[in-house]
Amino acid sequence: IAWLEAGVVVSLGASGVGITRIDDSDEVVTHFCPEHDSPLVLLSSAPHVERVLVEDARGRVFNVSLATERLESVAELPTQCVEIDAVDCGELGVVVVGRTARNQLYANTRLLSPACSSFYLRKDVLVFTTTTHYVRFVAVNEGLITGDIPADDEAVVSEARRRVERGSTIVLASPTGDAVVFQMPRGNLETVRPRALVLAAVRQALDARQYREALMACRVNRIDMNMLYDYAPAAFMGDLAEFVAQVNEADLLNLFVSSLRDEDVTQTMYTGIQSQLAGEDKPDGTKPGKTTAVCRALRPVLQSVTDASQFMPTVLTTLMCEKPPAIDAALQIIAALGQDRRDAALTYLLFLSDVNTVYDAALGLYDLPLALLVAQRSQRDPREYLPALGELNALPSEEYRRFRIDAQLSRHESALGHLCAALWEDSDRWTEVAGFIQKHGLFRQGAELLADHERIGDVYVMYGDALAADKDWGQAAAAYLLSQKAVAQAVDAFVQNKEWRSAMSLASAANSGFGPQAVYDTARQASSVLEDHHLFGDAAAVLLEYTEETEDAVMLLVRGSHWAEAVRCSHARERSDLIETTVRPGMDAACESLEEDIGEIGEGFAAKVERLRTVRLTPLSQMTELAGVDDSVDVMPDTASMASQFSTFTATLTDISKITGSTARRLSKNKRKAERKRVRGKKGSVFEESYLVDSLSKLIARVRVHQDAVRNLNLALLQFGRAAAAARLQRVFAAVVEAVLQDGDWVFDRQRVLVQGDAGQIDLVDDVNAEGLPATPRLPKPVLPSNAWRISALP
Repeated sequence: IAWLEAGVVVSLGASGVGITRIDDSDEVVTHFCPEHDSPLVLLSSAPHVERVLVEDARGRVFNVSLATERLESVAELPTQCVEIDAVDCGELGVVVVGRTARNQLYANTRLLSPACSSFYLRKDVLVFTTTTHYVRFVAVNEGLITGDIPADDEAVVSEARRRVERGSTIVLASPTGDAVVFQMPRGNLETVRPRALVLAAVRQALDARQYREALMACRVNRIDMNMLYDYAPAAFMGDLAEFVAQVNEADLLNLFVSSLRDEDVTQTMYTGIQSQLAGEDKPDGTKPGKTTAVCRALRPVLQSVTDASQFMPTVLTTLMCEKPPAIDAALQIIAALGQDRRDAALTYLLFLSDVNTVYDAALGLYDLPLALLVAQRSQRDPREYLPALGELNALPSEEYRRFRIDAQLSRHESALGHLCAALWEDSDRWTEVAGFIQKHGLFRQGAELLADHERIGDVYVMYGDALAADKDWGQAAAAYLLSQKAVAQAVDAFVQNKEWRSAMSLASAANSGFGPQAVYDTARQASSVLEDHHLFGDAAAVLLEYTEETEDAVMLLVRGSHWAEAVRCSHARERSDLIETTVRPGMDAACESLEEDIGEIGEGFAAKVERLRTVRLTPLSQMTELAGVDDSVDVMPDTASMASQFSTFTATLTDISKITGSTARRLSKNKRKAERKRVRGKKGSVFEESYLVDSLSKLIARVRVHQDAVRNLNLALLQFGRAAAAARLQRVFAAVVEAVLQDGDWVFDRQRVLVQGDAGQIDLVDDVNAEGLPATPRLPKPVLPSNAWRISALP
């Protein structure tokens, strides 16, 4: 039987479904519904939809209509069930949930679980146990019919399921609370509060703005307090005054504030049953700045309460939980309190933070009494901190006292500011200022602070010296110029930076203090530096302009292959003898060296191209796959005897025992690197083609470099009537250029493999064109030489 409404009872018996009405006079009238085409086997009350459901043997479910006294179809289950219930799922209408005798759980025609031992249906959640000893929670919404329900997995932590004792079945679930009553196999009843229902209760409390109830539920059930904010951040921030008024306990507020962290727990820990069913991946959930924002918003609310002292610990907690902790602000609040309240607040602050950190912060506020108060509550030795604080207190200058404190706390920039302010008061402190700037490298800050001081030039000199020590010659020269008192150092820095024009213009100025000999020495030094960097043209120019060393200048021009300039300078300085003694011999030597180098390039290019043609005729599959062999292992030939193997093995162990671990690793690494280089160029290797292409690319780069050199040398040879030598050099070089232009495209456009990295990994062709060749060349094609260097008048 089942009560349909007040005074109406529905029963199922041999005569079918009977509707019994009981009026106020206790008169009983029973009517039977018309006979059904299939046996009716189950009668069940569905309080969530205020109906009485009847199931027949074919799994069809009907509603008993009081108005028509007939059975109205509600749903059709795949098979007959032993338990049924129903709930309203919004747009989907009434959904019937049923469990069969074979433990199959259905929602209408959908199979929710093939191993359900019991279930209970609430308006918002379907709770059921499984034969694998889990209790599961499924949200009552469209997902009940369409969502994915993951299988039981012990490795996955989820609020949508939890383990239960073997054989447990559901007796009752609180319709609105968070409790579920289980009957154990022994017959006893136990009540548990699953996290899914607890979180549902917390969410309901937050929706109803019942913040104390939600906080207590989190505390009792060990739910992360961040849930209070993360569930609805905007609503919570707008209700902070109500939140404080409802909680109204400093300890609970401290617990909440200290639990805050920059994470959204609704995305990481408590994603809700809906997202668990959808199988969504958990996002990162980080929320930078969240903790600081909540603390800064909550603090004014706490301070605006009538009895603000009640929440002083919470105010301090909000300051210490900011990122970074606002220790200075906390100490300033404590310093403004009365003696009794100050002691209690300071004790609490030291509970929240390390005492040494608080002491340094108090000292950094330049409040020596407050620092003494903190030190007295620490484990510091009074014989140490009392003399130190006494010494600071005895200093006559406030600025110098602050400098000493900042220097002790390693706040160097702030310390320099106070020290420079003390310098304005006492000029005798310059030595200490200079030493502090040099020790901590605060040259730019010192220049800004002392911009109007008479010692500013000395600051720039120190800055220039530091830059010069780091070989930053260009910046050092600028610093020396700013000092207006270090001309010699600026000239030297320009010389070292290869800026010889700036150096010589500064040295030769009338007010530079450089005499003729100093200018000469500077020019020689600049020329030497330029020569060391192979800037022969500039090295010669500085000698020609500032010295009479014409012979050395012409020699430098010859070394740099500046033939026309060497001849011009020889005539301009009336030293035509240098043409015969320096220029002509240099041209002969250069011509011979150039011809030799060009010949070497031509022979190497021809040989590598010929070998490349042979390699490309061989299929990759037939090449030796040396990349797959560990080159650090020596493979013994099959003909080696066991005795020789033993001897070799024994000798190897003896050698290894003499080598330390780090040395052995270094030797092994060097051996493998050398072996890889050798293997890449070995004939028959799959690496050989890439090795040849790379070598040809380097040869082509050398050909491009020689273009200007050949043209300039040929023009110089023609000037001295040596047309035969010029023609010979041009023919030799032209043959090499022609070979490069003829085979360059073929070399780079038809590559098949590329060896990448030191490990010798092979990159085979995977993107080919219609001809079976790489659509994109593996090694980039270099810029090929042109014929613009040729002198067409030469044969």
